[in-house]
Amino acid sequence: MPDSTPPMAYQVGAFALIQHQGAYLITRPHHPLQPGAQGLPGLILNAESGLNPVALQLRRVIREQLKLVVSELRLAGSYVARGTPHEPRHAQLHLIFGTDYSAGILEPDPAQVSAAEWIPGAELLAPGGAPDWLQNAVREYELVTPPPVAAPGTSRSRLGFIRRR
Repeated sequence: MPDSTPPMAYQVGAFALIQHQGAYLITRPHHPLQPGAQGLPGLILNAESGLNPVALQLRRVIREQLKLVVSELRLAGSYVARGTPHEPRHAQLHLIFGTDYSAGILEPDPAQVSAAEWIPGAELLAPGGAPDWLQNAVREYELVTPPPVAAPGTSRSRLGFIRRR
């Protein structure tokens, strides 16, 4: 008897781990693409191979979602997510590219992101500070690109926080 279950779809997500002065930009999208409450700017690619280069698409999404320009993208981590609340039969490969902030003023698009915050790397790496997938990406990125030493007393409020409702 043939299996009537539809085949599981496969998607690839590309996300940016943006570092600036030892802190990382964490967002809270209206429709999360990653597990947990925290997220990174990014997209799910549904295009044919070769038609939408990942770096070009990811830079465009960062510019549209946050009004930022970033430097070179380096693969910093990946993980597999099985299903989403909207598509429980989808499997997704999420690629996380580390990069540095280059230019622009953080201005999240309220239609796509409800909050954006620079969080110090040490805070993300603290036990319970972030999901495992995010901690692993920060560690991997910092092996290749050590973060600059933040000034003593630097806090979230000095690095900036924007919340849109």
